[in-house]
Amino acid sequence: MFKMKSIGTAKAKSGSIQYGQIEALTHPTGHREFFPVIIAQGKTEGPCLWLTAGIHGPEQVGPTVLYKLFNQDLIENLRGTIIAIPALSPAGLRTMQREPYHDSTDPNRLWPEVKPKSEDSPDEDPPSSLELAYKRLFDMISASADCMIDYHAAWTGSISFAFRDRMAYQPGLNDGKEIQEAEHLSARQYELLKAYGHTIILEMPITRLIKEDLHRSSTSAIMLLAKIPAFTVELGTGHVPDPAIVNASIAGTRNVMRKLGMLNSEYEPIQGIKVIDLGFPVRRCSTPRVKKACVVLHCVQSGEIVKAGDPIAEMRDIWGRPIGNGYLYSEYDGFVIGRQHGIYYYPGAPILAMAIPNDEPLIVPYPKDYIEKER
Repeated sequence: MFKMKSIGTAKAKSGSIQYGQIEALTHPTGHREFFPVIIAQGKTEGPCLWLTAGIHGPEQVGPTVLYKLFNQDLIENLRGTIIAIPALSPAGLRTMQREPYHDSTDPNRLWPEVKPKSEDSPDEDPPSSLELAYKRLFDMISASADCMIDYHAAWTGSISFAFRDRMAYQPGLNDGKEIQEAEHLSARQYELLKAYGHTIILEMPITRLIKEDLHRSSTSAIMLLAKIPAFTVELGTGHVPDPAIVNASIAGTRNVMRKLGMLNSEYEPIQGIKVIDLGFPVRRCSTPRVKKACVVLHCVQSGEIVKAGDPIAEMRDIWGRPIGNGYLYSEYDGFVIGRQHGIYYYPGAPILAMAIPNDEPLIVPYPKDYIEKER
């Protein structure tokens, strides 16, 4: 018996692709917003893979990957079920805005979290309609998924890569069991990331992750709460999909299906993109930061490997004259994930997103002030 028979109005049918929708929220003007659903089911039982995209309006590569992924050839060879949602933020996609017009919060910071909730207070805002919609969606994914991939896009011209998550556990419950479970889940995620085949970059340290509310992103919520392997992929420029990255992501996604046992065929090579492996784990970091207001003329490109001390940008004043010795230097060995947009910078602003050597543990307890906060 297949694990999933229906999602919203979409009814799964063996050997076919079916379509439907999940009601998301109702606008004050009376119209309803929904999440479009695609259910592709093979002719034999197998795992359930969730694929989601379009949670940030300008990031339109992920939906492109999903639209091009599904065809009858895939279904003929599929074991199990794929459930896809190409538009997690329909309002954001319509306006190409990161936040939808009906909610000022980043939608990828609205998924459930571990932190205990405070008592109801008349002075605190209740969950928004969109947050409640994601909670319902989270429950559907938790009840059915064996794996989840969420498709994003990073910066204009950035490389295609995938995030490996930090794993956190609640201290004091049963530390040995909690740590073992976190290690197993992390190892499983890494196996699937290697199957996907793109550059792998560790997320920022857990304290920073929580400060940025990234533990409430879609895949972090699925990993940390539902204990299901999931990962986020970043597919370069969001508003103008790169065909090479799209094709490499489709191939990587099919390779994940092979790893899950959903396709019984040879792994596809990842072609047309740069895949970087320095031989040691790297994490993302926004660096270097300018020390004074200036014009920045970048000297390095996305995917370029650099050493600490290498010049990576020229620093000039508004007339184009060099500031100081005229250069900004890398503080780390690593490689460039992507350049920050624009050339005019205020003091303290980072000019690159870089992958630098990881110096933080992969599996850690939740910070004490996070778990105890608002009890």
